[in-house]
Amino acid sequence: MGDNPWKNGTAGVREYVTASDMKHWIRRQESGVSDEYAKKLVSRTIDALLELSGNRLAIERKRQRKNGLEYTERYVRLMEEAEIPGDGTGATARTNPATGDVDG
Repeated sequence: MGDNPWKNGTAGVREYVTASDMKHWIRRQESGVSDEYAKKLVSRTIDALLELSGNRLAIERKRQRKNGLEYTERYVRLMEEAEIPGDGTGATARTNPATGDVDG
């Protein structure tokens, strides 16, 4: 993985990130962060993302199997139609192109 844990989505999802990818990203960015603390940071980050986005992000839990073990993974999904103020890539940005700055 590179420096950006977000992945391109499909079928109406613009981008998504898994909680485990966020945890690994945090641990790569800050040396000395424990696995347990990184999990807590991910949980707080997801809560903050929901609050700051006005619940425009979707949180989904999926059951998966890996190495013979079943676990639940949380996904943060940014849907195609979601309007994130200042983002510039949502539906409004595509239909209403921005105008240049006006000196006042």
